[in-house]
Amino acid sequence: MKRVVFWFRRDLRLSDNVGLHEAGRAAEAVVPVFVFDTRILSREDIGGPCVAFMLECLDSLSKNLEAIGSRLIFRHGDPLVEIPKLVRETGAEAVFWNRDYEPDAIARDRAMEERGKAQGFETRHFKDTVFHEAGELRTGAGRPYVVFTPYARAWRGRPKEPIRPAFKKPCPGVGKIASWPRPSLQKLGFSSRAETPRGGEKIARGMLRRFMAGAVGSYGERRDYPAIDGTSRLSPHLRFGTISGRTVFWSAEKARAEAKPSERDDIDTFVGELIWREFYFQILAEFPHVARGAFRSEYDALGWENDARLFAAWRDGRTGYPIVDAAMRQLNQTGWMHNRLRMIVAMFLTKDLLCDWRWGEGYFMRALCDGDMSANNGGWQWSAGTGTDAAPYFRIFAPVSQSQKFDHGGDFIRRFVPELAGLSADEIHAPWQTVPTRLKSLGYPEPIVDHKDRRLRALKMYKAAKSVSAQLRGSIPR
Repeated sequence: MKRVVFWFRRDLRLSDNVGLHEAGRAAEAVVPVFVFDTRILSREDIGGPCVAFMLECLDSLSKNLEAIGSRLIFRHGDPLVEIPKLVRETGAEAVFWNRDYEPDAIARDRAMEERGKAQGFETRHFKDTVFHEAGELRTGAGRPYVVFTPYARAWRGRPKEPIRPAFKKPCPGVGKIASWPRPSLQKLGFSSRAETPRGGEKIARGMLRRFMAGAVGSYGERRDYPAIDGTSRLSPHLRFGTISGRTVFWSAEKARAEAKPSERDDIDTFVGELIWREFYFQILAEFPHVARGAFRSEYDALGWENDARLFAAWRDGRTGYPIVDAAMRQLNQTGWMHNRLRMIVAMFLTKDLLCDWRWGEGYFMRALCDGDMSANNGGWQWSAGTGTDAAPYFRIFAPVSQSQKFDHGGDFIRRFVPELAGLSADEIHAPWQTVPTRLKSLGYPEPIVDHKDRRLRALKMYKAAKSVSAQLRGSIPR
């Protein structure tokens, strides 16, 4: 095979890239292309921080390709039009890519295969984003896993693929191929006030090295404390594939082999987060209805109050609950949020403010630089109690207790809610109780709801939905 087009999507790297590696093995020359897919960019769940991070990753990928004598070709429009057009322009015989697992991506890939058959070019796609795809891990009854713990046990018990060599093949003549100029964020129709983290393969690998040399050994103990730099922060890089899950996993395995016995459980806990990522990928692929509604259909009947005023206060970090507000301001300012905080604010929105989890899911996708449909959906449904392997509906985080436990000294709150910076550790978690007369002068709001009252209303709402579902099941003839 003389020439192959390699279609980059969520795999913006040269190292350990399965599809790119296979393209290099199969062809004398590989034409790298990235298509700014107008259908994706027009979706309501795509936001500026995510696109801004992606653009930085694309800049890094472009430089890395130029360094090996190649070039990243940019196209803009419908990939089903732009990719076949590039095949004709370059005389390529095939298009290679790595698989994605969102419903729209699966449909798009099938359509590309049909285009290839109709227009006479070969299509090949590869497993790269995960170790184990949907269908590869099954229960004893042959069904998909819907509970994490047995899925994780099966995942850990299967052999793991090795890391592939970095792609280094030049592409003679690639400079003559027409390419759309790399667009700005504004040119694509987006804006972002968030100071998103730096992107690119080199950045990701440096972050991984530092994490494995330090924080991974205490990950299980420190990961829940947002004021501490105790997590890898690799989620945006895994989202856009500037580093592969395989590279992260095998780095963790190496660290575990060299670790003290007291650190091995912490490293296992970190690997568990990689497993959660794959668990949610297979849930989305096996049960695509979760992209639209509850995994547990009885909870589609929940009587959400959906107060737009309360939602706006949550979105803007003005709820009067400092830990919630600090978390939302971190999201809005940086495009990222600590995982413990994601659970706290999701439970607060759904079980204190009684807003539909899909409101929060959509806002997160627009505000996060690591917005990933499967993980975001899975996390929101877990917190709302509507999903597979979810927190029970009666598990409701008390925001003050969560704040006192995981930000005991108030350091994280002070960082993102500066109007409370002068309060002591005893005062900062519930200032309406500890310093009620100072709230107005501090410029900080009183709580927009009473947690105890809203907790009871939430329990009533969930019980009512379960009752309706039971009645409907009882009325169906058998």
